[in-house]
Amino acid sequence: MSTPQRNDACVISVDSPLGEILRHQTLVVLEANHHHFEDLLDLNPQAQHAVSVIYRDAFAVLDALGWTPGPNAEPINVPLTAGYLLQLRRRHQDLIHTNLDRLAMRNQSTDDETIAALDTQIAADHMAARALVRLLVVYEA
Repeated sequence: MSTPQRNDACVISVDSPLGEILRHQTLVVLEANHHHFEDLLDLNPQAQHAVSVIYRDAFAVLDALGWTPGPNAEPINVPLTAGYLLQLRRRHQDLIHTNLDRLAMRNQSTDDETIAALDTQIAADHMAARALVRLLVVYEA
């Protein structure tokens, strides 16, 4: 049996634009892990606990940021754990892979509207990926 790894929260101050990206990515983390709850009764107690930690950490982030999107004049202190940062690293990788797929679609498209829509999605996901890297760097420092 392995010893559980500590998962203490590190409080990081985020500005409004970074907070909005973090809020959205946190909702995506919750959505991406929803299938674990569908099989929760089939999991052993350790796996059930692991699922609860993902959700607990995500809800702590959302509670700190606030559930309603909107500009905040002051930076917000957000608790981020090592386990939750692992979820954000996965989101970062997903954003990169999605953008690579979109770039391939863009290169094959001749429709100006499709290209413009892809460019908008690529730019938004690129900005989100960069924001997640900033969080990871601050956390690791």
